Amino acid sequence: MDTISAVKLISPALLFLMTLGMGMTMHWQDVHRIVRYPKAISIGAINQAVVLPLVGFAMVLAFDVRPEIAVGVMLLTFCPGGVGSNISTLLARGDVALSVSLTLISGGLIIVTLPLLTNAAMAYFLEQELTRTLPVGETALRLIMMVVAPVALGMLINHRWPRFTAGAERYVKISGFTLLALMIVGVMISEYAAFIEYSRQAGAVVTALCVTTMTIGFCSARLFRLNRSQSISICIETGIQNTLLALVIAGLLDKAYLAIPAIIYVVVSSVLLLVVIAWANLPLARLVSRPAQPPGSPARPRHWRP
Repeated sequence: MDTISAVKLISPALLFLMTLGMGMTMHWQDVHRIVRYPKAISIGAINQAVVLPLVGFAMVLAFDVRPEIAVGVMLLTFCPGGVGSNISTLLARGDVALSVSLTLISGGLIIVTLPLLTNAAMAYFLEQELTRTLPVGETALRLIMMVVAPVALGMLINHRWPRFTAGAERYVKISGFTLLALMIVGVMISEYAAFIEYSRQAGAVVTALCVTTMTIGFCSARLFRLNRSQSISICIETGIQNTLLALVIAGLLDKAYLAIPAIIYVVVSSVLLLVVIAWANLPLARLVSRPAQPPGSPARPRHWRP
């Protein structure tokens, strides 16, 4: 079995499994927050849907990368959020409820935006080399089955059988992350020559993309006077992408090279997340980043508010 066949076979099932695990941590109240607390949600969603692709486009032009790398990087920007962002937000003492709500929104938006933007990116960068595009209707249906349906199923399981969910959710996540790591290692080994060829250019632009978008996410949240936990959540949701979904799309397009920026991104984003998590857990950092309060005012709650 060649690399792209393995990705096409494994990644959709793996995405379903990991998204199901994410859904098993959610509650119906997460959906209500989208309407009840629009300020933080709006800032995060705009960063994911608008700012992230624009920054990605600027980065690939600035670094003057090869067309196939440019499409792979742009594909990453069309796949915001995911399971890893929610877990990372928890470890970084961010607002997990906000992170989950943004994941729900991005999961709904990409059903329409992902196939359209991916086709546009391929048409722009590949031009004469373009031999295949994503069928919009079929891709949207696949995304519903792989992203939206497992989240809804996981929420239903959590609602009906909370005791089962409490015990099984951890194993579902661990299994998903383990299988993802094995698949990435397999792709790297089988596509070693292409990985080495593209890694120098892709590594630089992917690192710049991750650093820039995380910085924009945090600074934009602080600019609109969101609290520390909200700002950390938006920082992570803006900067961390759904790598597994990018691998799925690469498989659907039968283009293994599109997976290489995503694989490099896993390494880069993991290192940056460790830095963010370490900083967020430093007592001095928590003290400095906390908004000033008038004397005698009550302590600010950790959970996000409008």
